[in-house]
Amino acid sequence: MTATRSFPGWDIIDGAGGGYIAIRTVLVPENSGLSNIRCGATLLELYKHLEQEMRRQERPSPTRKLPGAA
Repeated sequence: MTATRSFPGWDIIDGAGGGYIAIRTVLVPENSGLSNIRCGATLLELYKHLEQEMRRQERPSPTRKLPGAA
């Protein structure tokens, strides 16, 4: 099974100094609480980080109130 099939929506590349980098194919907003880039020294470590990210993505994000909003 390839990484792309395991984690759709992510491109996985070799890091320049070693390790691996996963980049979202469709970026999420900065204040979403999700990451657009995840890294790992090994593929196993990167997969664990991506699994954490997928779990965070499945949870509903808390509604943020603007300052001064009722």
